[in-house]
Amino acid sequence: MQRWTSLIFPAVVFLISATSAFCAELSLKIINVAVPAVSLLQAPLFIAIDAGAFKKYGMEVRYVVTAARTIRALVGGWVQFAQGVSSRTVPAAGLAGADVVLIANFSDKLLFTMHSAPEIHSLQDLKGKVVGVSGIGGSTDFATRLALSQAGLVPDKDVAIRGVGGVPETVAALRAKLVHAGTLSPPSSFVAQKAGFKMLFDMSSLGVDYVSSGLGIKKSALASNRLEAKQFLMAMIEGAKTLTTDEEFSLRVLAKHTRIADRDILKQSYTYLRPYFLKKPYPSTRAIKDTLDILAKDLPKAKDADPRDFIDNSVLKEIEASGYIESVYGK
Repeated sequence: MQRWTSLIFPAVVFLISATSAFCAELSLKIINVAVPAVSLLQAPLFIAIDAGAFKKYGMEVRYVVTAARTIRALVGGWVQFAQGVSSRTVPAAGLAGADVVLIANFSDKLLFTMHSAPEIHSLQDLKGKVVGVSGIGGSTDFATRLALSQAGLVPDKDVAIRGVGGVPETVAALRAKLVHAGTLSPPSSFVAQKAGFKMLFDMSSLGVDYVSSGLGIKKSALASNRLEAKQFLMAMIEGAKTLTTDEEFSLRVLAKHTRIADRDILKQSYTYLRPYFLKKPYPSTRAIKDTLDILAKDLPKAKDADPRDFIDNSVLKEIEASGYIESVYGK
């Protein structure tokens, strides 16, 4: 009898533990997040998911790639958060009457590069040609139009701009010769470079501050689910910290989500972007102002808009005041 007890007891304990873990998984709340592309600009989200940061707060986070429709997915209520919204998309939506707001931003630079076929030597050589972007109205579209304008070219007149569905799709369009150039972000920019497409222009040289890795939420959702927004952002901060301090783990996660097996490309992308991720991810009012000034040429309402209307820093201030960021990063 004692022999059977010694065999049965561990089995019962195992079953109870397994059942408890299964029930815990079932009790997690599913949180849907829209992202414009699977790029390293969204890396804090991917790292937080794979590191289990969200599960500590009872969340099962899933993301959907929406290209230039990220802000629409948020406004339409299809997702609870939008990661990768920008100082172009949030103000444009807000000026159109949407109740969206930025509560964080993990990078405040215009981190896109335009790549082209080898025979194209300058932006001026694009006259009469086609440039590919992820989607019309998104960040790559905005960056492309700004670069072309500063080069003395008129977008949609001198140069055609075509939305192709995403950053990896832009590389595919380059390879298929459907476009003559394309605006990319890492790791796709390094994929294009390795495939023989030259880096024609670096958007960071434009000297414009830009919310390129913003976290957006509906104002109504923030009011009704403030704790959820706070915990989501806390997990994202943890993801950003792991991203900037644990290279090996980060490269494994990025390989999984980008489906790029080439370690050299991922390492180049990681090395390029890591310095740009913010420890305290406050959205910059200057970045919003810079973008509104540019938007005003086509969107008159943007001229007199107050950048602070599109930012709610209260959640992040609460997190910082609690000492959480210091506890995550250390003194």
